[in-house]
Amino acid sequence: MVSSYLNGTTVNSMKQTVSDESIALEKAPSQSEPTLSLSWIESELARGRMKFSKFWRKCQTADEFVKGEFDFPITEDGTQIRLGTAHSTVKTLTDHITPPFIDITVPPPGPRGQARAERIEKFLRGANHRLEQDTPTRRIINFHMASYGVAWEKTEFAGNRWAEFPEPPDDSGDVNRYKEDLDAVMEKRAISWPVVAKAVNPQQCIWDTNNQFNPRWVMHFWDVEATWIHAHFPGWEGPNDGNVQFIEIWTQSQVAYIAEQAWVMKPRKHGYMTLPWTMYWPQTGLVTLGNKPEDLYRGILDGNFDMIRAESQLASHYLDIVNKSAWPVTNFQGPPGMTEEVQAEYDQAPGARNNLPPQVQVEVQKVPEPPQSILIAKGVLDEALESNTAPSVTRGQRPSGSASGYETAVLSGISRLNFAAYVDGSQRGLQHRNEIILNIVQYVIRDRITVWGQTESGSIDATISPKDIKGHIVNFVQLNPTAPEERERTLNLWSTKWREGFVDHDTALREAGVSNAHEVAAKLLAEKFMQSEQIQGLLEGMAAARVPLLQNIVEAAGATTSDAENIASNILNTQGATQLPNAGNFQQGNQAGTRPQTPGTGAPTTTRPVMPGSIGEADLTARQISSPARDGSRRVPTSQLPAGLMR
Repeated sequence: MVSSYLNGTTVNSMKQTVSDESIALEKAPSQSEPTLSLSWIESELARGRMKFSKFWRKCQTADEFVKGEFDFPITEDGTQIRLGTAHSTVKTLTDHITPPFIDITVPPPGPRGQARAERIEKFLRGANHRLEQDTPTRRIINFHMASYGVAWEKTEFAGNRWAEFPEPPDDSGDVNRYKEDLDAVMEKRAISWPVVAKAVNPQQCIWDTNNQFNPRWVMHFWDVEATWIHAHFPGWEGPNDGNVQFIEIWTQSQVAYIAEQAWVMKPRKHGYMTLPWTMYWPQTGLVTLGNKPEDLYRGILDGNFDMIRAESQLASHYLDIVNKSAWPVTNFQGPPGMTEEVQAEYDQAPGARNNLPPQVQVEVQKVPEPPQSILIAKGVLDEALESNTAPSVTRGQRPSGSASGYETAVLSGISRLNFAAYVDGSQRGLQHRNEIILNIVQYVIRDRITVWGQTESGSIDATISPKDIKGHIVNFVQLNPTAPEERERTLNLWSTKWREGFVDHDTALREAGVSNAHEVAAKLLAEKFMQSEQIQGLLEGMAAARVPLLQNIVEAAGATTSDAENIASNILNTQGATQLPNAGNFQQGNQAGTRPQTPGTGAPTTTRPVMPGSIGEADLTARQISSPARDGSRRVPTSQLPAGLMR
């Protein structure tokens, strides 16, 4: 498959990405990079093929076991029964470390940077969801990491997914038409997503193993047709037909392509300010002399292949014995001609009765029952495999005995400690992916960008600009891979701690596994606000024309625009309001540019006119509600109350 960077998605955007090389020169890489030359690439490629050969063979072995294509010795007339232990183990681990939502935290860049941090945080949550919707990679990546002990992902800017800006008009041009076209482009850009990601199999890569946590370079190779290269890169001096190996070389600042030991594209700045490749490494291997890949990267099946093979072998032997016991050998003795005739008509179906001539004797050869030693040996293997890989409780199987639901949940949580390294590897990888996305916004797009996404609490839209980022790409990812039952138990635990005053609301939500605690807390606040007695009394008399006011009130409480619209509509629909009451009395003093007199002051406060449906009107309403009257009662604008609720 052709790389996403080179297909129709990004081939045309390459010019946009690298045409202005000053972008890439704004910030130099933090560590030294190799000088990309044909000689260095060819020598490193040859060295890498030798260095990674054992690792690739292990990957192939893992693939064979996961696909059920491994072999083991059996009896001459036996049948191979390949158990799905390997696939079940890898799938269980993949399911565990791929929850639908991820929690992203961005620390504030300084004492006054909380608002910036929250904007970046919200944007990254939406960006990750949108990325997975367009080019889903997380499950593939985690499957690779579980199988091979390492996974790779390439994240890139796809400029041709965005509409092109119109050319500014000259002195005689139509300015209004230009503005309309510009607005149309901005609308299209608001709903399109120009970032793509691709999971790349480690068997198609070699990389810098001397920097385990931050490789300086990655090479990706795959076969393509020579005609394709000529079509996209006319300057390539290679064969005209046949398949050739296409090689991408990426460093922290440059990218180059070669094929058949000739430049397809000479080295050039890519502008991402970092290596746009993410390594997902659970660190389950060993750091050895020479940093051998087969030692550094070990999947969950590594070291268990022999046991998985023996398990299937025992199961095959056991099934052979059971089959022979169910279908015993029957011997016929008697005159030759008569024996063959009786044997041909003999019925061995359960309960069948056969009439035999006295000259023919039938003897059924008894087969011994399967020995218990086979079952004992298989049980020992199963326990060893579970302790080394994925315990049965993590697959949804109830433990033996009469364990309660609570005990099962505890055992499940403890068992998942086997997966802790892979969870950590996925979290750190996603953090680097987020850094790439923010770098794309700041150094490549260099403009505002809007993303629509889905979080645990609903849909969101977020817009950020390079001014919001300003190099602040630090983020922390938290996965919450728990079953619904265990999650409910955790939620109850932290709810109790919050009610008893041991933790704050935001911390309780995060520890309970809520992926977007800030948003949930804001919505809870808005809900509590809307359910107050005073607000409910006010809302009972509102009509459909007051929707803007409702939205502003809800938004002021911390809800998003979309949530505010839904809450406002639901309130009005529930109340069945159809008529707009006279709002003139509600605006007392406002039309003249004054606020109502504050009790105890003796004089009104001059201010700007308050527009209907504005934040100012919402603020005025809130102050009227909260401000006590002279008799100590709470004020509610009477013009907004039905006749039966006037007081």
